[in-house]
Amino acid sequence: MTVPGARSDALRGPTALLLYALLLSGIIVMVGLSTVVPGATLVAGALTLACAVLGLALVGRTQRLIAIVLMTIGGLSLILGGALGGTVDARDLLSVNQDLIGMVTAVSFLRLITPLSQATRPRLHGAPAVIRTALATHLLGAVINMGAVGIVGDQLRGRGVLRLPDAALLSRAYASAAFWSPFWAAAAAATTLVPGANTLVLLAVGLPLALVSIVLSTGDLCRLWGGELRTYTGYSLSWALIRVPLALVAVVMLAHQLFPELAVPRLVLLGGIGVTALGLLLRDWRRMPRTLARHARRDLPGLRGEVTLFASAGVLAVGLHVLFPLVHVVLPVPGFTVWVAWLMLLAMVLAALVGMHPVVSLAVVGALVHPLGPDPTLFVLAASVGWGVSIAVGPLTGTTMFLSSRYGIDSLVLSRRNLVYLAIVLAAAWPALWIVSLIA
Repeated sequence: MTVPGARSDALRGPTALLLYALLLSGIIVMVGLSTVVPGATLVAGALTLACAVLGLALVGRTQRLIAIVLMTIGGLSLILGGALGGTVDARDLLSVNQDLIGMVTAVSFLRLITPLSQATRPRLHGAPAVIRTALATHLLGAVINMGAVGIVGDQLRGRGVLRLPDAALLSRAYASAAFWSPFWAAAAAATTLVPGANTLVLLAVGLPLALVSIVLSTGDLCRLWGGELRTYTGYSLSWALIRVPLALVAVVMLAHQLFPELAVPRLVLLGGIGVTALGLLLRDWRRMPRTLARHARRDLPGLRGEVTLFASAGVLAVGLHVLFPLVHVVLPVPGFTVWVAWLMLLAMVLAALVGMHPVVSLAVVGALVHPLGPDPTLFVLAASVGWGVSIAVGPLTGTTMFLSSRYGIDSLVLSRRNLVYLAIVLAAAWPALWIVSLIA
């Protein structure tokens, strides 16, 4: 006799999570293998679609609704595009952000070799400690992504509560890493839409932009602390903290120079797994297989919200890319200029303010500007900056919701507090885009 509801409970139980972990592990393997066997990316795409379908049963109600809407719009756009004479082959149908998902899930393994607490005692106080904490969060976040917010946030909270100034610092410093880091979903998603960006130019322009944005917003953070600023010690840097990010940056940059034809997300995936494996080998080689397997089994399913959203956004992007050229959506601009890039960035931010995730807004604006033949480097920088500032000011983005659920921070209050940061980034982004237009 079947108990009512038993089937739906089973879909959310250990068996479903194990299957999900296996699917994600398969994506990592297939995306990595596609660097030498190009056809493996199609297998990764099929596994990604399977993750999207299974993820609908595993994510929360709001995420499920968003994913269903995105996939429905993408599917209908694909059908309508086909009816209007558009053609799409299997490779296009299976290009659903698998590189992006493989990179994000592979980078999560770096947590296994990243220390969870400070190895040194803070020496700076006041504004210098604020800047140091922001830079530490930025550096860690540039490589290990959301894990950095939890690592630094837990240390700042201690046994008490995380204060609003620290929450604002974490969101700004972390979000700014999207401006330049090749280890972020932002650059990976943008590169998928418009391949061929110059990674060194993105690094040379995006990193200074991020640092300028962080430093200029420090004054606002210091004002939030008021009289308590003098005793603020924040979070300190140590060699134990920075060696993992530096190792991964070095590996990926060297590999990119040696193999420029390989997509950066795939290099990040291989570099992340390789650096993690090396770190575990040096720590205790006998336990390395078990440690990797445990992370894949227990922690990878925790990324199901992001993965489902990225996969459903991939379906949306496929449909829009087929439909938009056929319905002749033409923007009233002569080409993808600096101003168009800046307005694209602004559009992503406005979408985030009303609750749209940047992976969705990027898919839409990417389809709109694609007929303009955008310069890849200019497009990726605009998309990356738009993505980064969006997750800092959007009340429903993953970063804001993480700070809200883990530390009890009011998401709307935090979003309003970060409007100062938004103004700084918008002002600094235009000259950065202009510089890229000159040297790209």
